[in-house]
Amino acid sequence: MSKKKTKKRNAGPPKPLVQLSQCMIVKNEEHNIEKALSWGKGIACEQIVVDTGSTDRTVEIAEKMGATVYHFKWINDFSAAKNFAIEQAKGNWIAFLDADEYLVSEDAKHLLFCLKKIQSDAEMRNRWFALNLPWAHVDENGKPFAVQDQERVFRSFVRYIGRIHERIDVSPENIAHVDEMTIIHTGYARGEIDKQQKAERNIQMLRDELKENPNDLNTKVYLADSLQVTNDAQNIAEAEMLFYEAIRGNGGGIIPALKKKSYLRLVSKHEDMPQQLVGREELCKKALLEFPDDLDMTYYLGVALNDKGDHEAALKVLQKCERLLSDKNAAADSEIISANPNLLYDEIARATGEE
Repeated sequence: MSKKKTKKRNAGPPKPLVQLSQCMIVKNEEHNIEKALSWGKGIACEQIVVDTGSTDRTVEIAEKMGATVYHFKWINDFSAAKNFAIEQAKGNWIAFLDADEYLVSEDAKHLLFCLKKIQSDAEMRNRWFALNLPWAHVDENGKPFAVQDQERVFRSFVRYIGRIHERIDVSPENIAHVDEMTIIHTGYARGEIDKQQKAERNIQMLRDELKENPNDLNTKVYLADSLQVTNDAQNIAEAEMLFYEAIRGNGGGIIPALKKKSYLRLVSKHEDMPQQLVGREELCKKALLEFPDDLDMTYYLGVALNDKGDHEAALKVLQKCERLLSDKNAAADSEIISANPNLLYDEIARATGEE
């Protein structure tokens, strides 16, 4: 008696696999490179380090950890260096974090889960080319003091544009916003000398860029941010004028997030600004007309009202801010209050006379 042949079930073509390449560009990061590579060990198919001229043990440590190290002559162009790194990658997804950034273990695992979910679904695979993740700045004790967002994970065909403050060249409709994991950024906890040197380098690069595009408001905001770091009175005065230029929007073309940042820098550092062309309350109200229900700006309006003694009005604004804090979307767009809600509760206590 012959056995009946079993017909193989047609399972269709195999689903595309996730191959994640971790890439970074570095220079003199011997104190950070081990941690920077450690988080990706369990999820990346390769780790690519492009060194732009280290004179410390960065390259030695990276090679000992199993990373493939390439050398790139620095030409004052972050995009050129990053695109060179991407071009060495074999994966179909890239995780491009800096040496002073990392994901905690659970978030790294969740990242791989998210990428597998996208890669296994044809509709998502054809739509999402990059992930936007929360980006938390932490102090020397590891405590977050500000949260923004960044696109640091993307498909391997994506490239960077912009010599400094580079960004990926992907349309917003092809960027998925994922808030279940957070990139930890320790760079602002560096020593004052490191911060000053980085700021001075960036200032020169941004001034060079403005020579080519003198009306670019986005570059002016980036320059203002770097000028503030120097703690030089003349630079801070220049930064203030550049931020005011950005919020007036003369010339157009400014990225909304950078316009909002300009408002936030003017409002949050209002007492330290030498010009103070507009009062804090007026600035907040103007900003909220353009960015309604912004969590941080609502908070600073409450601060301004408290400062002038109108505690009843301040309390109403701050209670609204408290409600916004529980709103997932508002919290995701917040840089200051989402990182440190205690600031809000301190102002509420001031408004109610309970401080």
